Amino acid sequence: MSSSSDRRCRYDPATGGWASLPRDILLDVFFKLGPREIVLGAEFACWAWRRTALEEPSLWRHIGMESPINCWPWRCVNRDIESAMMSAAVDRAAGQCEAFKGSSDEESLIPLVERAPSLKSLHIEHHSIYWDYDARSGEELVEALKKLTLLEDLQIYFQYAIDWEENNMLQSVCHACPRLKKLVMIYASGIVLELNEDEYCKEPIDGEIPVMDDLHTLELYECDLSCKGLNAILDSCPALQTLHIDGYFNKQEMDQELLMKCARVKNLTLPKRVNPQD
Repeated sequence: MSSSSDRRCRYDPATGGWASLPRDILLDVFFKLGPREIVLGAEFACWAWRRTALEEPSLWRHIGMESPINCWPWRCVNRDIESAMMSAAVDRAAGQCEAFKGSSDEESLIPLVERAPSLKSLHIEHHSIYWDYDARSGEELVEALKKLTLLEDLQIYFQYAIDWEENNMLQSVCHACPRLKKLVMIYASGIVLELNEDEYCKEPIDGEIPVMDDLHTLELYECDLSCKGLNAILDSCPALQTLHIDGYFNKQEMDQELLMKCARVKNLTLPKRVNPQD
């Protein structure tokens, strides 16, 4: 910034004006607003605010993180506009983005992870550009996740039906992100997929997973848990403190050894319903 620009941005108590706020104070204001408010309004207040929004990567280290789990950022706007805003925010981070929360599909996720290699937290509502039950959706998601070597906190809300006969998503995600400390996977429900009970099968959790030494929180929603799958989780996650699983589970099949393993988990919630097909 030139010396003339410095003089123009200097705060003058006599004249006041938002454009003349010192840069450190303006940054503090922007940090309190968050990315959503900056993109949708604050950066258009004046030229000084616009320049700060464009030239300060630290403002964009946490994109969309102010939104709660079931209120994804900027859902009120058109998805194309939302995607453009999120893309602009990632570009402004200049590789410094550490946390991202928003929606994505196969076409947008790869560019995101390539431009944000430092991501430690990723919360996405994942859509598919393919037909339902197409295995490519899960495969391309996993390939994108492999690029995020620093990832510790991952939450995925699948908005499509996964071809679980071709891809065990829990196993695949754990292979792709072995350093995770928290993992939340929310599978699409029959209501979301507009399927009735006869057409819809919950995601089966019944296979082995790789050892996850650092994982302390695991949450799985809308799945069909087996005792084999529960054993695999407890054996592979020695640091697990919170395990929350929602869906189907036949507790009557649990033996004493499995009950003892469950007792070691501080916060444990297992499904209460039994799969009607069992």
